Amino acid sequence: MSTRPALLASTSQALSGLRVLDLSRWVAGEYASKLFADFGAQVTKVEKPDVGSLTRRWGPFPKDRPDLENSALFLHLNTNKRSIALDLRSPADHQMLLELVRRSDVLIESFRPGQMEKLRIGPDVLRAANPALVITRISAFGQSGPYRDYEATGLILQAMGGPMNATGGVGGAPLRKPGLLEHYTIGRSAAQATAAAALLAAKTGQGSVIDISGQEVLLAGADRRASYLMSAAFSGMIAPRGVRSAHRSGTTFTGPFKASDGYVMLYVTTKNFWNRLVHLIADADQTFLDKYLDRINLGADWDAFTEHVAAWCSVRPKIEIMELGENARIPLTALLEISELRAHEHFRGRNDFVIADHPVAGELEYLGAPWRMKNGFALRRTAPLLDEDSDVIRAELAVPLARPVPAVVAKTAPQTKPLAGVRVIDLTVVWSGPGGTALLGDLGAEVIRLEGNNRMSRQVSAKVTLESIRQTGYHGGTYPDKDPGERPYDRTALFAWHARNKLSACMNLETPEGREAALELVKISDVLVENNSNGTLEKLGLGHEELLALNPRLIVARMPPMGMTGPMSDYLGYGPNFNALVGIAAMDGYQGCTPDSAGENYHMDEAAPAGLAFAVTAALRDRDRTGVGGLLEFAQAENVMQEIGEFVLDHQMNGRNPQILGNADPHSLQDVFPALGTDQWVAVSVRHDQDWRAMVELIGHPELLQLGIGQVARTANAARLLQAVADWTVTASAADAARACQAAGVPAAKVMNEMELLDDPHLAERKWFQQRTHSSLGTYRFPGHPWRALGFDTDFGRPLPGFGEDNEYVYLTLLGYSRQKYEELQQRGLVTDVQLA
Repeated sequence: MSTRPALLASTSQALSGLRVLDLSRWVAGEYASKLFADFGAQVTKVEKPDVGSLTRRWGPFPKDRPDLENSALFLHLNTNKRSIALDLRSPADHQMLLELVRRSDVLIESFRPGQMEKLRIGPDVLRAANPALVITRISAFGQSGPYRDYEATGLILQAMGGPMNATGGVGGAPLRKPGLLEHYTIGRSAAQATAAAALLAAKTGQGSVIDISGQEVLLAGADRRASYLMSAAFSGMIAPRGVRSAHRSGTTFTGPFKASDGYVMLYVTTKNFWNRLVHLIADADQTFLDKYLDRINLGADWDAFTEHVAAWCSVRPKIEIMELGENARIPLTALLEISELRAHEHFRGRNDFVIADHPVAGELEYLGAPWRMKNGFALRRTAPLLDEDSDVIRAELAVPLARPVPAVVAKTAPQTKPLAGVRVIDLTVVWSGPGGTALLGDLGAEVIRLEGNNRMSRQVSAKVTLESIRQTGYHGGTYPDKDPGERPYDRTALFAWHARNKLSACMNLETPEGREAALELVKISDVLVENNSNGTLEKLGLGHEELLALNPRLIVARMPPMGMTGPMSDYLGYGPNFNALVGIAAMDGYQGCTPDSAGENYHMDEAAPAGLAFAVTAALRDRDRTGVGGLLEFAQAENVMQEIGEFVLDHQMNGRNPQILGNADPHSLQDVFPALGTDQWVAVSVRHDQDWRAMVELIGHPELLQLGIGQVARTANAARLLQAVADWTVTASAADAARACQAAGVPAAKVMNEMELLDDPHLAERKWFQQRTHSSLGTYRFPGHPWRALGFDTDFGRPLPGFGEDNEYVYLTLLGYSRQKYEELQQRGLVTDVQLA
């Protein structure tokens, strides 16, 4: 038992007063509860006696020696929590758990579907003990449907939910994301859903049950999977492997390039960026300039230009290249290793690391705040020892429970949506910001996009024509029937997947009239979200200081990729650039290869939406308590850095950077194997001896049994064993091979493309796709929500707003403009329903 002081409940943070029971044993659930704990909730972790959480046994460990109290993964995921060990099969401990339930607001669990019911603590029992309880259930495929009981690992979830079909090199195997990123994504989505449900429960006393399907979370994600599904529904187009390969031609020139001491990530998407790049690498060669300026679509010269870029990068250090790129205003960033990230002046200057002491692990630097806000993050204690807080918790339970009082007294009639009555101004662009505001709209918020007709706020030019997209390959399929129509900005999958439930008003903020209207809307709104370049709002006279002076209850959520301050705060870039700066890109690639073997990784875009929605929900809860809003600085890089926290600790423990593992795993024998047919693949994971015995039966090689018994043997003989599995999978269809493995209890899945998912029986039974109609599009199936709830509604109303579709409502109804003033703005071309850019 530790001699540390007891972990006191926070009284001054955004989530203070919220009581959370964490029954999860793996990354997704523990990360969800970590977000609550780090922002002030009292989180009590219920662990199995003598065994604890699975993350305690996963590592990494100092010198790779397993130790329940010294796992970097557990230490990272369980800051600010308490631990009590309970045997849930014991009648006494069962009763103790129910007593904890009576005193809690939230319970998070990640057992296999049905296991809670077997333990006699299913939702019916829990809600009988506490009708206001929010119960969040995390599983691979949800609590219902044909795949409910499928075996799964992260690899399997990526194959069936993530964008693996489009990742990796052309002609190569699909490539998973590195680390445990998919589990963090699922956990962040679970936290967002739970926070919303808890906000509603605090207002109404109305509990709920949240069903988190890991597959559905990934399918709904902003790492392009949701937009790929939208494109498939629109035109039958499947995102090919080449659309995410390391370097690709067309109107985009991207990819990792080798520097003299590592790698850099280049991401050129516009003619301006292209011409700056040509000037940078031309070294004043006029012939080179004449040949390549204004020619981003290179055609036959693509190989020659790529070789020139590679040669130019190869003789320069990566930091020098990044600085040259930044000076030229090009998205060009270094791939930082964990060691370099920890030492970099930007991250250290922003206090992204917090030193804290642990009774066993000692003093280490932990990752700090994932975002900055009033009454936000605090590291009050390091992770608990197993059962460390048992005496304190048992003493609390010995005190008779007083009559429960809601944390916030309901001021209105019961609501069916957590954010009903909340108005959100949406000034977001590209992926991460719009994805976050979509989640707020799902919860009932009124989300109003303010769009100037002089800008491409939807990433699509009004000048796109059927002729101009015919030669663009896959990208032409992002329009219904491959036709951009007269209003292409209303018809692209890039916009449609994140535009549900939103309104659109034309408001050019660069004009006095547009700025005046925006400030009037600010006065009657609750939240403003923007993810433009640093300084954009200030140039428009809409900096957060001015907005908060106008409306002190407003929550201004700003999403600068690298934060609002610091040496890299103004760096240009997209998701792949910032993945590079926070250590993720350096881990990405095929096993035994270098980072330039990986395809484009947009994980930061996937990580941001649910994090932003959670942060806004926490800020709204804090506003209910304090009456005041404030700035929410959501630095997207710091948010996604949370997903490599175990590697930050491992570097301190063992002085090493993460290896590039590709589809491999340090604990499982696994890979993505070719199956019968062209470009058909099946993912298989062997977790333990039982899986290997079943696998040997399937592949019919009993002589290999002993070579795969024990993790040490499986690791030593991995090449031979994996080849034997590959020899078997190539003789069967991917679907048949996966079914045979699942029938034997081995995690396996076909790497699914978008058309297969649209026809998937599991998703059909769970009614995940939503059929909707809009006049600009027609009728199509849209990707569904990342989670579902029993106890309150989530919206999926209008699938998207046509440009300026809600002008009259915003100007006449909300702002109270006279009809004469409104029509005058229309006549002057300041308010229109047509994008001009």
